[in-house]
Amino acid sequence: MTEQATTPSTTLDRTPDPEFLWALQSYVMESGRLLVVEVDRDGRIIDSNLTFRSRFAGFASVRGEPLSRFLSSGSGELLDIEPGLPRRTPVARVFQTPLGGETYLFHAYPSGRGIVLIGELANVAESDIVERMGNLAMEMSRLVRDLRNTNRELVLANETNQALARTDPLTSLANRRYFMDRLENGIARARIGGAPLSLIMVDLDHFKQVNDRFGHAGGDLVLVAFAGLLESQVRGVDLAARLGGEEFAVVMAEADLRVAGDVADRLRMRLADLRPLDASYRVTASFGVAERRPEEDADALLGRADDLLYLAKRSGRNQVVLEPAAAVSDRP
Repeated sequence: MTEQATTPSTTLDRTPDPEFLWALQSYVMESGRLLVVEVDRDGRIIDSNLTFRSRFAGFASVRGEPLSRFLSSGSGELLDIEPGLPRRTPVARVFQTPLGGETYLFHAYPSGRGIVLIGELANVAESDIVERMGNLAMEMSRLVRDLRNTNRELVLANETNQALARTDPLTSLANRRYFMDRLENGIARARIGGAPLSLIMVDLDHFKQVNDRFGHAGGDLVLVAFAGLLESQVRGVDLAARLGGEEFAVVMAEADLRVAGDVADRLRMRLADLRPLDASYRVTASFGVAERRPEEDADALLGRADDLLYLAKRSGRNQVVLEPAAAVSDRP
């Protein structure tokens, strides 16, 4: 009867971290010198490298075969292949060929599917084998460290790319696309919860004159300065965005028309102190403020706020225009 490997149920957790498993699979499986074989809990071979197959099976597949067909403990008892990894320190296992003659030293590591055994023929000085295994452990540790660093860099790069995809490159405010996504999501939540939601549209007054007088670099300074003021005056739960050119917007969740109007008026007054270019240039802006009506979608709300903004423009600029209070009083 074929011997099977023992798998005591009282051993340590054999689940390796992903980077450690990657080092096992990608580094040692490609080794041309080391014998590498992965077995399941019943001691049957799941995978092996070319070196193992060439030595024990003449390059033939050994998948599904019991490991005890090729190796034994040398004293008749069942194979002990438990990894026994306190603090990931591998335990050495000494095996022999079933008919004796050759002795092998293996280190046992847990894998995602079972146990990976990594070893060499032990016909050289034991100290040499220990040194080789130590070098292998150091190399795997380096691979794990490098992989973790790479994964961390990839995560950071992905987060950076996501931030860039939703950010206006000049002002670092949200761009139009991300703003529209947030506005639609905010309206969906407001419909479910019944909370108010308001929108402020802003357009800097006479901005073409800024570019004509100070150049586009001067215009950029004004946009950046206004963006900084805008962020400083809105709540953390609000989203300020540059929609394009000199046009900005703020979506305010759980804020009614009165709250949004107060924010817009405070912004207009604080603009009087903004001097991004020189003392002779004063920045002003026009504001349109609207609160979401029942069943209104993002485009409709944006259109109404935009109409109110241009009403402020036509009425002399540098002012805040709110929708009529009667329109808001109809909300549930």
